[in-house]
Amino acid sequence: MKYLHKGTQSQERLDTLLSFGKSTSEDIKAALSDYLVRGISKTNAATLNGVPASNLTRALKRLEVVAGKIEKIKELDYRLR
Repeated sequence: MKYLHKGTQSQERLDTLLSFGKSTSEDIKAALSDYLVRGISKTNAATLNGVPASNLTRALKRLEVVAGKIEKIKELDYRLR
């Protein structure tokens, strides 16, 4: 399941998601922000931040894994109520 979509995240949520994963370069973080927070296309976000599109795609896939784990925890917490 896909949890992260173009333009749907707040900067605070993105920063929190990034804090759970591997260290990420500032350029990739900026491209992720442009895509996930500002809603710029992946191609343009990569170009604007001087990163290869493949690196941005790889970072998005890693972030999806983190987001999926967090959603799973939220589901488990909901069931406990």
